[in-house]
Amino acid sequence: MVDRMSLASKLKKILPFYYGWVVVGASGSAVFARMAPSITTLTIFILPLSQQFGWSRTLISGSVTAGALAALVLSPAIGWAIDRYGVRPVLVVSMVVLGLAMTSLAWATVPLTFYIAFAAARVVFHTPAPIGASTVVSRWFIRKRGRAIGLIFLCGAIGGLVFTMMAAQMIEHFSIKAAWISVGVVVLAVSVLPSLFLVVERPADIGLLPDDDRDPQPVDKGSNGLSDDSWTVAETLKTRSFWILFFMGMALLGVSTGVNVHIGAYYRDQGLTLTLAATAIGFSWVVAAFSSIAWGRLLERIEGRYAYSMVFMLLGSSTLFLLTVDDIGGAFVAAAILGSVSAGTNVVMSIMYANYYGRDSLGRIRGISETGVLLGQSAGPLLAGVLFDSRGSYSFVFLLFGGIALACSLIVLMAKPPVRPAKALHAGQESLI
Repeated sequence: MVDRMSLASKLKKILPFYYGWVVVGASGSAVFARMAPSITTLTIFILPLSQQFGWSRTLISGSVTAGALAALVLSPAIGWAIDRYGVRPVLVVSMVVLGLAMTSLAWATVPLTFYIAFAAARVVFHTPAPIGASTVVSRWFIRKRGRAIGLIFLCGAIGGLVFTMMAAQMIEHFSIKAAWISVGVVVLAVSVLPSLFLVVERPADIGLLPDDDRDPQPVDKGSNGLSDDSWTVAETLKTRSFWILFFMGMALLGVSTGVNVHIGAYYRDQGLTLTLAATAIGFSWVVAAFSSIAWGRLLERIEGRYAYSMVFMLLGSSTLFLLTVDDIGGAFVAAAILGSVSAGTNVVMSIMYANYYGRDSLGRIRGISETGVLLGQSAGPLLAGVLFDSRGSYSFVFLLFGGIALACSLIVLMAKPPVRPAKALHAGQESLI
């Protein structure tokens, strides 16, 4: 602990820029690695796995549901651990677990072992990596929070591209086993050491302030231990906006996960080769990389609910557009829109919770809210697989999911920034005197 803090203290004096950007890079490495078990990686494996082991698409996509259910149980505890023990130990442990889980998939030749390994990896994907990274970055930045969180999810978009293309090339030129091993090794090589040595929980730990601000007032703490922009968990759960965000997260991830888990197989059904399907999916991550920064800057200028509505509109439009895709050109158009949706989903949700409810209880708040996301991610892929297996087509799936997304683009506008009741606000101000 001392050595790590000493390293950070030395770096803050040597570097020509604010140390918070080092934290962004280090936590971004975990978000990069988090994409190893992403649904766009899995979609590359669906057809090869079904051909090699005779598994149905419903069975394979069910592993995403298993991971979401496991994370559903663990998410509140992980959020609590982030606030109680800090982001750094949670990230380090989760990156080791992720690397080992992805590597072990090379030997998962029956559904049970495949489900156990992939579900363990998806738990890391869902909660400790994205919530841990966005939480620690939110503590380092207030005014520049949008661009900082945009950068960590830029790292995630790059990871999505790298792991998708790596999986496709390794399967095509070597084997499924070689693909899993290579993905696991990259996770361990890229993410563990930055999380261990460079992540610092708060600016105050090394004598700094958020945004490198010289005015200490924004982060003064009173006897209640809360900074002036922070809500308690109990206060948060009483707000209507929290529950709107909770259910909108469920709907958004249900639709987007359901579409993206099956999109690789859909492209293959439409006549695209494995390489072309992977290239189209990879292109979505290129768009997501650029879009992450754009969404972050946009959130510094407009209310989050308007950006959230835009995400839903793009998702609904792209899902319906998939019904017309029958060549590589159409696949690239759909991939571009879905890439923007992926970036917007991560950035908008992370920034809205931080802006609405502050920094001090953010891990627990996000841990609770993530249960809604996980319910959606559990249901979406499984529902899409069942509907495909029963109908032999994705047409009804895309019509249903597109309609849900467009309806939610209107509902989410009701998630206005919460305002504390006057009595609670007055009591909070008194406690700071």
